Parts: sequence; C-alpha cells; structure tokens
Amino acid sequence: MRKSDRYIGCLIGGAIGDAFGAPIEFASIDDIKEQYGEDGLRSMVLNGDGVAEFTDDTQMTLFTAEGLLRANCRWIVVEYAIFQLLYTELI
Repeated sequence: MRKSDRYIGCLIGGAIGDAFGAPIEFASIDDIKEQYGEDGLRSMVLNGDGVAEFTDDTQMTLFTAEGLLRANCRWIVVEYAIFQLLYTELI
C-alpha cells in the first residue's frame, strides 16, 4: 500500500465519521436518545437527495491538507530552482 493511499483513507474516513455525526453534532445526549432511541444514532442519516452531508470540519480538514500539499510542492519548486541556480553557476 502506498503512503498516499493511507493519507486518502484517513481523509475519507474522517469525512465519513463527520457525516455520521453531523445530525447530532450540537445535540445533547438526551435529545439524541429522544430522537434516535436509547442506543443513539445507529445508521447514516441521509438528506432528501439520499446523500449524507459532512460539516465544515471536513472542509477545514481538506483545506488544511491542500495547504500542506501546496506548501510541499512550493518547497520542491524552490529547491529545484536553487539547485538549477547553483548548477548553472558551477558550470
């Protein structure tokens, strides 16, 4: 398994967990038990279109991941530019 597969799996797993908990994110335990029974939420809640919705928590996670990727790519570009500069100066 590639390391990138693990990263993607973490992001997808986080989004699924977020979507599972989204309907009860700010509910008290009493409200949850009243609406979903004594065991609480036991299955994914879907919207009218049959889709589970994630929250801003997932969006912030994805924005953070994108920022890390962009910063890493930018650093690689900078390293390459420095290498090219030094290489051309030495020749």
